[in-house]
Amino acid sequence: MIAMAGRPLGPDDPVRVGAYRLESKIGEGGMGAVYLGRAEDGRRVAVKVVRPELAGDPAFLARFHDEAVNAERVASFCTAKVLEHGEDLGLAYLVTEYIEGPSLLQHMNRQGPLTDGMVHGVAVGVATALVAIHRAGVVHRDLKPSNVLLSLTGPRVIDFGIARALDVAVSHTRTGQVVGTPGYIAPEQVAGQEVTPAVDVFAWGCLIAYAASGHNPFGRGSFEIMIARSLHAEPDLGALTTAPLAGLVRRALAKDPRSRPSAQDLLLELVGGVSDSAVSTTLHQAWDEPPAEPPPPPPEPDGPPAEPKGSQAGSHAPPSSGAAPHPPTEVGRSEPTHPPTQAAGVLRQEQAAADRAPQPGRGARPQGVPQTEPGQRTGTGPWPNPVPQATPDHHAGSRQPDGQGSPPASVRRRRTAPLLVALAVAAVVAAGGAAAYMATRGSAKHSNTAGGTTGSAAPAFPHETMLVRQDTAPGWPQKCHARIARYPTDATAAPSAVTSGSCDMLPAYTPDMRRFSFIRRTGGGNQLWTADADGGNAARLVGKVGGGRTAWSPDGGRIAYFAPDDAGVDQLFTVTVADGKSTQLTTDRARKGDPSWGPSGRIAFFSDASGENQIYLLDPQRPDQQPVRLTRDDVFAKDPAWSPDGTCLVFTRGAYPHGEIWIMGADGSGAHRLVGSSEHEMDPVWARAGGWVAYTRGPYATPVVRAVRADGSGDRRISPPGSSLAHPSW
Repeated sequence: MIAMAGRPLGPDDPVRVGAYRLESKIGEGGMGAVYLGRAEDGRRVAVKVVRPELAGDPAFLARFHDEAVNAERVASFCTAKVLEHGEDLGLAYLVTEYIEGPSLLQHMNRQGPLTDGMVHGVAVGVATALVAIHRAGVVHRDLKPSNVLLSLTGPRVIDFGIARALDVAVSHTRTGQVVGTPGYIAPEQVAGQEVTPAVDVFAWGCLIAYAASGHNPFGRGSFEIMIARSLHAEPDLGALTTAPLAGLVRRALAKDPRSRPSAQDLLLELVGGVSDSAVSTTLHQAWDEPPAEPPPPPPEPDGPPAEPKGSQAGSHAPPSSGAAPHPPTEVGRSEPTHPPTQAAGVLRQEQAAADRAPQPGRGARPQGVPQTEPGQRTGTGPWPNPVPQATPDHHAGSRQPDGQGSPPASVRRRRTAPLLVALAVAAVVAAGGAAAYMATRGSAKHSNTAGGTTGSAAPAFPHETMLVRQDTAPGWPQKCHARIARYPTDATAAPSAVTSGSCDMLPAYTPDMRRFSFIRRTGGGNQLWTADADGGNAARLVGKVGGGRTAWSPDGGRIAYFAPDDAGVDQLFTVTVADGKSTQLTTDRARKGDPSWGPSGRIAFFSDASGENQIYLLDPQRPDQQPVRLTRDDVFAKDPAWSPDGTCLVFTRGAYPHGEIWIMGADGSGAHRLVGSSEHEMDPVWARAGGWVAYTRGPYATPVVRAVRADGSGDRRISPPGSSLAHPSW
């Protein structure tokens, strides 16, 4: 193994940050410096300290901490786990797990291109990391060889936690600046289009081609030349000779992001097509073990500059400086993972359970739900045909060649002896990712990644504090006597009030759960308010709104709401929390409400534009485009709620008093009932980590909050006896 790298601390370097003692300086880059540190229990950690000029930028600092909170929830398998973040003595810092091992860039600079088996191992490991990152609602944005560490336990992807924060700072100081690394930037990033997980798939293709040949598939040259080639030139895969992998890389490098496979597609195809010979040396050969006769070093890699000499195996080097900073990324939620030593056994148990498990009856497509293509328009209304096809907030589960929603039998039966493959698949299973799908009866199916239920590994009930509307006197909805209360769903305490209004309702947590919004009804109408999680610092944000839900943007900077226009028709607005400035997004005459802001930026809501309430999607960055209709059966629908990973939505189907909770894919496919009873159900909301959905059941006057797994199992009451709770926010 490479010896510990780094250089002694200088006179300007801190010796302690927070609870961590700093021992050496690993590297320095566009965001700041990275240090090798020691926790109080002796563990080695990497401490990233932000440059003072960035730490003084309020926009950067706010986004930095928000993204760090989300990064802490990313599953740690094949990544460097985020342990802590904070500020100390004027220094903003981020602490991650310390990974010992060279970066892919360093390894290739010393030893040249990888063998076929090692290339396949890197492809599998990095795809696994992307599945976990995307599962958490994150887009890395700057995947490149220096951000992949070759540890003894397999490839690890680092620096995925704060790219959006740095992007904010760059946008303030360098108009038109592209954040990323030439040769790895996807065409849509250059064109200023929406950043989705597809940009990481493009970078994955570039990275694997580089690992096989030592050359970027778009050659080498200036920033402008590399950008132009990524936009217009065909990639040169050169030494990538393994036919299945070459084909997969070529698909990953498609110019159109919609034509690329998802990360979970990559992983399934890699595991399904892997051969024993291709992986036999993946982990049995030390990454940094020099060959007997070292080959001449390859040319300097195209795009990413070499890492600083003496950096600790490149393992935690910050984004390097140059034409553009090269940061990591935005973030999301994590799932529990199995220890690596248990991975193969866990995988076998999961596979056996999945093979034995009957298909859930709730998954059947009820009669009357038409078999329509994603984005197909039915009904009539003010938005003309054709409606653009809906693009999922994140890639939904791919359909397999056998037409089923689960992996092919060949994948399930394949031998799991190669450690990397076993670890990769087990990690995806544990994260609720690509290795399991919920197949519904008939032809309707969608990915169940958001549900987190794979085989026998049903997600445990999330004991998280919930915000609810607590009725203090009867009369709802004709008379409102309500306040917002916090309720620990493990029933260890009674609901405790956090607001004091006479009619407060519809709470909605921020993504980091530090604040919430709610509607306050007074004699003058409905108002939009915000408050800290404990109810402190309550303040009115918008003086006149509709009576429906509100929804926070993924970055926590804006809130979507509905308010009447001059003609009295509710229109969709967003308001910037910092300055209270509102922007109107719709102008049509349809009735609408209940916004839900998805992880990649699209807002779902209901509208009766077709004559009956249906669920639609709108991109707030492109309000001139027509909303996309998701539900297509002309049955009353409202209350949409995005899953944390953006792969599906739950919603209320059926008008009072006959509502049921339904679930569908992000493109509207596979709609089926999740919960239905003789009582009315409404107001579904996801748990923070996915896997569970809370909802309200019963008459308006006496509601009860319940919860159910995303596969329809485990339905239970969580309201305490004798209480009247509704409008859950988990």
